[in-house]
Amino acid sequence: MKILAIGAHPDDIEIFMYGLVSILKKKGNQVFTMIATDGAKGGSFADDLLIKKREEEAIAGLKNLSIPIFLNIPDSELGDDPVHKKIIKENIFTIMPDLIITHSQQDYHADHRALSVLTSNSVSHYIPILYCDTLMGVNFQPNYYIDITNHFEMKKEAVLKHNTQKPQRFVELFKLMNTYRAAQCNAPKGIFAEAYSFTPCFPFSDIREILPPSPKLRPFHIDNQNGFL
Repeated sequence: MKILAIGAHPDDIEIFMYGLVSILKKKGNQVFTMIATDGAKGGSFADDLLIKKREEEAIAGLKNLSIPIFLNIPDSELGDDPVHKKIIKENIFTIMPDLIITHSQQDYHADHRALSVLTSNSVSHYIPILYCDTLMGVNFQPNYYIDITNHFEMKKEAVLKHNTQKPQRFVELFKLMNTYRAAQCNAPKGIFAEAYSFTPCFPFSDIREILPPSPKLRPFHIDNQNGFL
């Protein structure tokens, strides 16, 4: 099976999708990664130098998944330009993936929202799209939870490759977020989960069989004196 992860910026795949994509890679799927913008607005270097540095960081961060495809759309300008849709659509259909993973249309970042819409409009109903969590889960309603505990350290190492972005702050954020998502499944301490959303549509009404399992649920026990435990 071909899996395509599309992030708006260098480091987005690592922060939001790395756990799931690395699990799918380990299961023998063919993984492709694609980065829509050049990341030129995400740092203190001059644009040309920052673009080069962020490209190098993305290659290092994603080395265990694939060599990323860089679309180099200008950072912070992703949107209604028909050229953007043309670039994204052509690159997606060159790969013809069986599943796409990308940002949610409820994301906090304008580039993330734009990429989500452009991707959805480009593939129509021909390829199922799984939407990743937003930063700290704001405005996001997941219906799939993926246990990434065994891949959490790999995810951390991948994010830390992005030195221009002060990556430790993102490590702390997604550690909290992935702990919270696991807790929503009543998983014990030390379990990490990524959350995703999928809207069933013809002909893809249910994609559970192609996804890794959720965290194992801990059953509630009833104590006659104290209630549920």
